[in-house]
Amino acid sequence: MEFPVKCEVDGLYCRWLASLVLVLGVIFMGGCSSDVKTVRESPPPEPTVNKAMQELAIQHFIEGSLWEQKGELAQAVLEYQEALRYDKDPATYYVLSRVYSGLNKHVAAVEAGREAVQMVPDNVEYRKNLAIVYLTAMQPDSALRQYEEVVRLDSSSVESWFNLARLYQVRSPFKALEILESITNRFGPEWDVLLQTADLSNKLNRFDHAASALEKMVEIDPANQELRRTLGQTYMRAGQNDSALAIFSALHDENPGNLEFLADVGAVHLALKNYPQAESEFGSLLSNDTVNVDAKLRIGEAYFGQIEKDSTIAPQAQMVFERIREQIPQDWRPYWFLGAIGSITHNDSLSARSFRRVTELASWNADAWVYLSSVFLSKNNFSEVAHVLESALKVLPDDFRVNFLLGVAYNRLGKNVEAVSVLEHAHSINPKDVDAISQLALVYDGLKHFNESDSLYEEALRLDPSNHLVLNNYSYSLAERNEQLDRALDMVKKALEAQPKNASYLDTMGWVYFRMERYDEAASYVKRALAEGEANATVYEHLGDIYFKMNDKKAALEQWNIALHLDSENRQLREKVLRGSL
Repeated sequence: MEFPVKCEVDGLYCRWLASLVLVLGVIFMGGCSSDVKTVRESPPPEPTVNKAMQELAIQHFIEGSLWEQKGELAQAVLEYQEALRYDKDPATYYVLSRVYSGLNKHVAAVEAGREAVQMVPDNVEYRKNLAIVYLTAMQPDSALRQYEEVVRLDSSSVESWFNLARLYQVRSPFKALEILESITNRFGPEWDVLLQTADLSNKLNRFDHAASALEKMVEIDPANQELRRTLGQTYMRAGQNDSALAIFSALHDENPGNLEFLADVGAVHLALKNYPQAESEFGSLLSNDTVNVDAKLRIGEAYFGQIEKDSTIAPQAQMVFERIREQIPQDWRPYWFLGAIGSITHNDSLSARSFRRVTELASWNADAWVYLSSVFLSKNNFSEVAHVLESALKVLPDDFRVNFLLGVAYNRLGKNVEAVSVLEHAHSINPKDVDAISQLALVYDGLKHFNESDSLYEEALRLDPSNHLVLNNYSYSLAERNEQLDRALDMVKKALEAQPKNASYLDTMGWVYFRMERYDEAASYVKRALAEGEANATVYEHLGDIYFKMNDKKAALEQWNIALHLDSENRQLREKVLRGSL
């Protein structure tokens, strides 16, 4: 009697199954011949050593499988290891790898999975298992290589292509998107694949690709209104406003009482610059007391977002937020947007008034304090900047920007001792911020604490060796002290490579040459600094000093007098003019 056996898995498991069928066949034949006289036959030959070892391996494999089914993974491992002592079968390595992974023994799982793959490189299931094991062991690159081989061996596996795309998503998102789109082209629309395609496309700002994926999803589920709304929003991001309008108009027609769909229609008219139509759609929403505040604010945000594309709409945006402010006078958000509109339109009064109100209603909002101070910072009104940020510091003592900008204001007001305190705190909050390090170095330099300033300049250059502001400031500090002039010259040259027309950097170059007693070159660079039209009293004073060294005392006095006119409180400069010499 024959028992045909078809094996679905290569290796030991097949041999075990075949043996099991053979045993059952013997039992079956024995049962059928109970009435037949037993004929004594000669004993079968002794099994070979290999056959015996294989049978032992099969027994341990079966025991391991039984333990695994019971959830006793540690016992299963012992049995599978015993099976491998007698027969190095790839199927055993395969299941052992899987069990090791379940026990979180990732190194052992990887080793066993590799053995199975090395023994049968074309086995897709072994490679899939190894990929999963690699992922569990946090080795995504190795898992990716396995899935690449899987799809090479079996290009019909949608799941494997999808897993490959997800692995590429981190290291090469555009490659992942290419794979996802090829899955759809090859196998047809699959919901999960399309969803992943839309999500990744949006993250990559490839909104046309996202819209294409969402269109296919809508074909699968045309009754899904939220999905259709997402498609309309994606159309807007892709600049396909007419398509968006068609989607939103249809949704509003189907749901005339849904105010969100009405707002979507208004937003598209706004994007299309159909401002009267947009105002008509939005007006009923803004005046409707049943519409919640967040919905009204979103209308305002739509207007605010349009300002960047069309600044002429700023007055309308302002009116929208003023209407909202009247309805919710104790909510800080409309004041925030009014302050931002003031900044965009250079209406400092509106900006300062609105941001100040935000600080009163939401003192925890660090951005409001910073933006309020920036109104005065743009006018070089450092006294008001300091006043605003001192108030902010009481509420937000550990905010980096508050401490940093207050330090800048103190420095400009000549309050370097006070500046040190807040700048040191800013540096402790964000130790790697080069701007804070540079500003603190400048303050220490002003206090003539050169060990501290030099250490900070060196720290800043370690973090950002090409920072032109640090290079210039450090160079000027060394030139002032008449130290390391060759290095100072090299640094300011690098600064000028970055900003060749920067008046301050040109003046620093001239001053380094002055210290090197190269007066012709010094005069050339300081004159170039003056020609840029942004020179202060110091630059004119420097040119006067250079002329004096070139024995042109009349020209020196002319420059010193100009400098004194610009900085009448400079006592040392006044004494220099009275002396008529350095």
